[in-house]
Amino acid sequence: MNEDVPLGPMIAPLHLSDIERQHFAAIAQILEAQKRASPHYADHVGLLALRLSQIARYQAVLEVEGDTFKSKTSKKIEGKEVVFEMIRARPEVAMLSEALRHAQSLLGELMLNPSAALKLATGHKQQQDNEFDGF
Repeated sequence: MNEDVPLGPMIAPLHLSDIERQHFAAIAQILEAQKRASPHYADHVGLLALRLSQIARYQAVLEVEGDTFKSKTSKKIEGKEVVFEMIRARPEVAMLSEALRHAQSLLGELMLNPSAALKLATGHKQQQDNEFDGF
């Protein structure tokens, strides 16, 4: 996070649903506890809250409906009607994958993943001696 950005309370964007506002409040509370909350990050945290809500929704659909569905198509071959049945991935599988990828990226940008936590705990990544520095 940028040191030039003023710290302060974060207000959830108006377009967030009630569940998304709960995610927003939880993330904002973490940032406030770390003394890194800023109104400038509210939209970014709102986007993460939206993605977390989408992840829960897609997972719920997949738990109920399964990861695949059957689709049937028919074709006339040599005058006979032939039915083909294909098993396909539900669209929610790809949407969940994209939402997970984007949420992971947003967590990294907000420094809310384990790797960033280690950097915050130590102050910054420490330089290790490299025997090839002289070259």
